[in-house]
Amino acid sequence: MPLNAPLAVLDHAQLDGLDYAVIGLYLTAMLALGAVLSTRIRAFKDYFLAGGALTTPLLICTLVSSYYGIEVTFGTSESGFYYGVVAWFWYSLPYYFFIAFAALVIAPRLKRYGGAMTLSDILERHYGMPTRVVGAAACFFYSAPILAMAGMMTMMEFLGIPTGWGLLVAISVCAAYTMMGGLWADAISDTLQFVLMCVSLAIAIPYAVEWIGGWSFVERMSADAGSETVHHFSHHGGLSGWMLVAWSLTGLTVLVEPAFYQRVFAASDAKSVQRALLVGILLWASYDWGVTLIGIIARSAVEQGMLPADLEGKAALLTVCMEMLPTGLRGLMIGGILAAAMSMIDSYSLLASGNVVYDIYRPTLDPQASDRRLLVMTRAGVFGVMVASALLSLLFDRMRDTWQFMAGIMASVVLVPVMGALFFRPRRGAGLWGAIGGFVGLFTFYGLLFSLGAYDVDDETYVWRIGGVEIWQDYAVLCALPVSIAAFLVGHVLDRDEEVAR
Repeated sequence: MPLNAPLAVLDHAQLDGLDYAVIGLYLTAMLALGAVLSTRIRAFKDYFLAGGALTTPLLICTLVSSYYGIEVTFGTSESGFYYGVVAWFWYSLPYYFFIAFAALVIAPRLKRYGGAMTLSDILERHYGMPTRVVGAAACFFYSAPILAMAGMMTMMEFLGIPTGWGLLVAISVCAAYTMMGGLWADAISDTLQFVLMCVSLAIAIPYAVEWIGGWSFVERMSADAGSETVHHFSHHGGLSGWMLVAWSLTGLTVLVEPAFYQRVFAASDAKSVQRALLVGILLWASYDWGVTLIGIIARSAVEQGMLPADLEGKAALLTVCMEMLPTGLRGLMIGGILAAAMSMIDSYSLLASGNVVYDIYRPTLDPQASDRRLLVMTRAGVFGVMVASALLSLLFDRMRDTWQFMAGIMASVVLVPVMGALFFRPRRGAGLWGAIGGFVGLFTFYGLLFSLGAYDVDDETYVWRIGGVEIWQDYAVLCALPVSIAAFLVGHVLDRDEEVAR
């Protein structure tokens, strides 16, 4: 079923006037914020990097809410619903180690790149224009907020809100304040969104535990040996070792996360970014654990007959919250989910638009482009990216599949060239070979999987069986990353140019 396929609407899962008032107040505040901050925009750097003046508190809020938007709110609760605590131990926990490495090791190195605005600037400096363009294209597909759009569609269909009109209103508000205020509006709105999403989740958790009958639900699920949920409280979730490795490898995207690089270049100093990321780890871990818990509670409710047996994992969090929260708090929760979606949409639409305008159009077609032209085109691109992302969200069946495809592009195409540039002295050809090799490896994997594999109805994913070996759709990065590494090394050996000085 597509991410935005119709979901059953519970008769009592409706919002009333007070709930809509809470949501309306939030949307109005976002528009007012954009209008006020638009007065601070004087040049493209003011718009795209907030003038390089973001401090630790703003960086904490914008990084936490941007990284963990609706794809975590729905996607991690979906994984918790199907697999249990493994969603935290093997899907979320590896990210914290990669984030710590990015904060302590990568962030200080990036401050040496004076004048850089994006990850593609680093690629061009080391490998040249072709690698810049390939890297920018990969960043665009990763940054397009496809998951957030799909999540909003899921939420609106669940609540019985006309999807087209509801999505149009949300996109219009989000595009308006982002187009007006750029990264300033993004960072400050993320602060409000961060508070709303965290507060709403913190309120929902005790309500959910009480609704399911207290913590005894853990014993009931663990004791039922005949249930499919018997592994929900084991760290491996009944999954194979290769599957757990494949899940963990998606965390590598943190090392080439476009939003991370943008925030580093926008920070007042490297220490601000380090402090923000290290504090953020505690907040991310708590948020991840909360949505995983609600996903497990939803599965327990299905087992007890409190929720429909055909409940889909992507609707688990919404269903539980709308079932047990009172009026007003339902509006707060939906506002928190909407905030999670918009915090991702604004941040990544700005990044994706910058990938097209600043990273590709400016250096290849208009090197003398004025700040005014870059501003106008990037602002227009923000809205275009949002519309394109809504359409692209129709191509995937599950949020996990969508995320793995997007993470696969970054980990396969960009990771090796960027890490090579930051830590070694590769020749210019290595970057282009590594990027193209990863791209070819990734799409060859998907081509073989979809043509020779079969769709597994029980696990809702494609599996390619070769004898006694099973290659799952989740293994995309696991299979494509070695191709990128091999191509990078071949490019380094065959290129006779001198290594590029760092």
